[in-house]
Amino acid sequence: MTAPSQPPPLAGQTRWWVRLRHWKQEKAARTDKFRSWLYFKSWKWVLAVFVAYMLAARKLGYIKAWEILVGRESPRDAAWPWVTWPLSIFGWMLIPAFIGGVAGYVVTAQIDSRRSASPSEAAGELSDAARQPGAPPHQGSP
Repeated sequence: MTAPSQPPPLAGQTRWWVRLRHWKQEKAARTDKFRSWLYFKSWKWVLAVFVAYMLAARKLGYIKAWEILVGRESPRDAAWPWVTWPLSIFGWMLIPAFIGGVAGYVVTAQIDSRRSASPSEAAGELSDAARQPGAPPHQGSP
């Protein structure tokens, strides 16, 4: 026989990380996909790129670090290769993936906002519009 389940703990009795996890899940459920991904998933990678850039910028200078990040300079010739190589990899892999992810979410959101009717409803509306008097005649291909 199983033991009876215990009642959930009171709000003040839960640990802070449990409350934080619950808060994140609640906020993620209330936002759309793009904002949820941006706020709760991608911030770790944005922070990693920022930290690597700032470490390289303090040693090499902001312009040199930027040129390594965008691929104009080689990380092989720079000082601090343990910082410049990850910075170069971030520039070649993560930044294009991040931009592609943002573009994909924005395009998907725009398509979904304009998709108000199902395809069968849209086909019905088009056929009704074609049957109305005064509609331009259909011209075939030349």
